[in-house]
Amino acid sequence: METERGIVVELKDGMALVEADAGGGCASCASRGSCALMAGEQKRRLWMANGAGAKPGDMVEFSISARVVAGMSLLLYAMPVALLVCGIAAGAAFAPRFGMEADAGAVLFGVGAFALSFGIIKAFSSTISVRKASRPVMIRVLGTGELAGEPVKKGWI
Repeated sequence: METERGIVVELKDGMALVEADAGGGCASCASRGSCALMAGEQKRRLWMANGAGAKPGDMVEFSISARVVAGMSLLLYAMPVALLVCGIAAGAAFAPRFGMEADAGAVLFGVGAFALSFGIIKAFSSTISVRKASRPVMIRVLGTGELAGEPVKKGWI
């Protein structure tokens, strides 16, 4: 499990909102510039249990399970492609039953299945985000943001 660092920007109900640079995996990813997770941002915000007793402005070390990262990657990248291909195949096969040409049915079903994948991703990501095992884990407080060489940002949330 690789560790990352970020600055606590908000506390709420025992949870900390940590702003972190794109992780090491993001830096080497070919899709980093067009990633739906990053949405063009250089920083990401993650909610996690405040087990280390951090305060706003503190630099913290945290980790995200490699299993969670792999699972979310499959969900975000493989599932839309798989549903697109299945939709195309189903459309080509079933279009004649609806009085359509196979190509038109393939396009219609493919686009529909691809669009459906985003609804499924939204539903799964909401379910996954509430599971304790899928959340980042705060390991320790490293110091205040100023001590760690990062400016403390106040009032920008």
